[in-house]
Amino acid sequence: DAANISYNLLKTAAGSGIAIGPILLGAAKPVHVLTSSATVRRIVNMTALIGAYAKTKERHECR
Repeated sequence: DAANISYNLLKTAAGSGIAIGPILLGAAKPVHVLTSSATVRRIVNMTALIGAYAKTKERHECR
């Protein structure tokens, strides 16, 4: 419940109601959650976030 409240507070504070997430952390790998009510914009934003994470992860593994 606290995570949901924090997420909604941050979404409201950000201004135009744009939010990327939620992302579940603390597991071996992050989990990106998309609900059935997700808009096309949210899906595109989440896909961009996943791509950026994968690229960062790839750079760190190459070292």
